[in-house]
Parts: sequence; structure tokens; C-alpha cells
Amino acid sequence: MWGRWLRALAVLSGTVLIHELAHALVAWRVGGRVQEIAVGFGPRLLARRINGTTLSLRPLLVGGFAAIDVEDLPPERRVPVLLAGPFANLLLGLLLLPPRVTPETVNSLVGPRPPRVQLSGVVGATAMLLRAAHPAALRFLAAQINLSVGLANLLPLMPLDGGHLALAKMEAKGVSAAGRNFYRHATALVFFWLLLQVLASDLRRLRPAAS
Repeated sequence: MWGRWLRALAVLSGTVLIHELAHALVAWRVGGRVQEIAVGFGPRLLARRINGTTLSLRPLLVGGFAAIDVEDLPPERRVPVLLAGPFANLLLGLLLLPPRVTPETVNSLVGPRPPRVQLSGVVGATAMLLRAAHPAALRFLAAQINLSVGLANLLPLMPLDGGHLALAKMEAKGVSAAGRNFYRHATALVFFWLLLQVLASDLRRLRPAAS
């Protein structure tokens, strides 16, 4: 059982880390300031500063983050930084997919009713990863999760990358700060509403399995 938890943790953490590292690498490339790249969350256990960036290890190994001063960049240089994370997940998801995906392939990996990862959050994705006994099924789910994360992050809602992209485009077109602030707060409310719906969907899906 612990082995399945570790595999699920590795998939979810790897998905987040790939996303954040892509942001950081492109930020460096376009001259942005990367304050910190962290593996895990919580208080720092280890930290080292290299070329102005702090590399740290934290105890809760459920992903990581990159602290980037992206808002200091002009809109045209902000866009590639924001696109890097979702594109990294999409690329990884495509690479993890089997060479030829057919209905028979899906059935052999996850059964006749494949899980709808794109409609699940962390709770649902973790549950599906824990049920993946075969390495090929785990790889297929990892591909679906990365594709879902990449696509979801392109939604034009704050605080997703797509929301920041929309704000960068609005700034480049001369939309007022008041207009951008309205967009920021309005789409954040939509995002958190969707988040609650996804969580409720995950819990409803898990309830029959628990009974």
C-alpha cells in the first residue's frame, strides 16, 4: 500500500515540478528574476543560493514552486514565461502516452470505463493513481494528469497561468488598471467556484467506493 502512495506522490509532485521548472527556465531566458525554486512545501530544510536564485528543499514533498517576479517583466516577455508551464505539462503528457491509443488500449489499462481525470481534482486524481496496479496504467494516468493540468492552466481565470496571460494581453492593449483589477477578481471568483465543484465531484465519486 505504501508503494502505491509513493508512486501517486511521485506522479503528482513530478507534474507540479515540471510545470514550475519550465516557468523558471524561461524566466531566466528572457531576463526575469527567479527568487527561489523549491522542492516541497513548508519550512526550508536545506537551501543554497546560486546566481541570485535560492534552491531549497522543504519537508512536504507534494510538488514545489518557483517564485518569479513575473509582473516586473513587460507583457511581451511575460507571455512566454506564463506559457512555459502548461506547455511543459502538455509535452510530457504526450510523451507518456502509448504510441497508439485505441479503445482496446484504454480498456486494457484502466478498464472499460476510463477515469475522467480532466473532471477531477487532486483528490480524484490521487484515488485513481492509488488504484493503478500496473505500471502501464500508472503511466497512462500520469499522461492524462499532465495533459489535464496543461489544458486547465490555459483557462483565462485567475490565478491560473491563462488568467495571467489574459492580463498581460489586456495590459499590452492599454486596458486600464481598474479594468484589469475587475477581471482579476471576477475570474478568481469563477475559479474558486469551479474548484469547489470539482472537489464536490471528487467526493461524490469516492463515496460509492468507500461504502
